[in-house]
Amino acid sequence: MGRGGAILTVGRPLDWNEAKPKLAYVREHGVSQFIAHYARHKEIKRDALFYGDEIEYGLFRLDAASKKPYLSLRGAEVRELLANREVEERRAIPESGKVTWHPEYGSWMVESTPARPYSGYTDDLRRVETNMRSRRARLLAALHEDEIAPTVVAFPLLGVGDSAG
Repeated sequence: MGRGGAILTVGRPLDWNEAKPKLAYVREHGVSQFIAHYARHKEIKRDALFYGDEIEYGLFRLDAASKKPYLSLRGAEVRELLANREVEERRAIPESGKVTWHPEYGSWMVESTPARPYSGYTDDLRRVETNMRSRRARLLAALHEDEIAPTVVAFPLLGVGDSAG
């Protein structure tokens, strides 16, 4: 990510009781970081337009016997596999098709982005859908036979019974 940006790194999310005492700190520093970021960039004029996209995939396991979906807690494993494949196949993949895999907030999720941002030219507009399809195909190839990866950020049964089966 560009200067002054942030990216989620691998870590452990805090539960509510752990997070509550830190909320004032997060709010205060979030505002001060925004103001500093704005002040650092407010004079930029006629900057080149770059944009990107991110797709969040939920990883689910479908139990054939019970016909129930469960969370598949393999986000880190799948992400590592995909990142390694990107490195191994880097010469075979054109620059426009390269991908980056990121952690998401849940261990049952994976996020993908294009490796480089798109520009403001029409050639890049035409690449967006192709890149998204390519990412989905790569992800599906990394899943177990009983897993699916819809692009949802919430699991309807999260917290209900044994949702991580």
